[in-house]
Amino acid sequence: MPFAEFIFHISSLKAKVFPIERWLRDYYPYPAHHAMAYNAEETKRIEKSIAADARRVAFGFNAEEAKRIERTREYDTPLRTSIFPLLEWGWNRGRCLEYLKHQLGVQWAKSACVYCPFNRLNDDSIERHKAHPVRVADALMLEHVSLSMNPRGMLYPSQSLIQITESSGNHAAMQAFASKLRASEWAIYRIRRVYYPARDKKGVVRPDRKGNAIRAVERLIDSLTRSEAECRLRELALPGNEITERHGITYLYRRRCGTQYPTKEEFLVAAPAVVATKARYGLDWFEQQWDSSQLSLFV
Repeated sequence: MPFAEFIFHISSLKAKVFPIERWLRDYYPYPAHHAMAYNAEETKRIEKSIAADARRVAFGFNAEEAKRIERTREYDTPLRTSIFPLLEWGWNRGRCLEYLKHQLGVQWAKSACVYCPFNRLNDDSIERHKAHPVRVADALMLEHVSLSMNPRGMLYPSQSLIQITESSGNHAAMQAFASKLRASEWAIYRIRRVYYPARDKKGVVRPDRKGNAIRAVERLIDSLTRSEAECRLRELALPGNEITERHGITYLYRRRCGTQYPTKEEFLVAAPAVVATKARYGLDWFEQQWDSSQLSLFV
């Protein structure tokens, strides 16, 4: 899955950290003030309290989230110490929900994007999918384009979102997704990748192991409907090409990856016209790497 895990995911920063920081800035001006009952002679205790408070960051992990707590503690530094009030109080998620229900009179929903790839796919998650079919359709469009560029580019690690949506009977989301596909302008893309060999800890090249990869995306034909694009794709098949279908997407393979590295991959695909022609260091540079004579430089 092409998502890297950090202490904060990008979505958490955007949906949680930034709004909280903005609220504090607008409604709770810094610096925060804590009243401490030290008398005028307790200067050392006062200094230690101020220093400790400035270094502490509170996290809302509940008492059952031991792995998240331990992982977060690994990022502690001499200048920043994480604290976990809910752990200290022994509050699990159920206790937190009871408190919120008592204080606010509402059943608090879990804070996560409807289609968050890091969210555990339990019954609550599936029900949330069904309650927000348009948002799920938006996510299906993102995944569809991702899978078009890379058949391994699923939103979730074990199965694709379209599999989840179909198997859960979320017909409203599937219908909204189908409407989005019909309304989109389509294009024919040429996708190429070069896979380099990995190196072991001593720096020795391992041709039997996949290392880094580079990719070029080219939009070959624009301004098509979906049916026109899929028809044109099949017309572009050459003798020896392989046509396969996965995730409801048709791939026209001109070259398959080998089992030894470096190796190359090339296919054509019809997809919504939302991805521009691109390669990390430009197409000219990529063409040099694509040349089989250049691959030997990396072995």
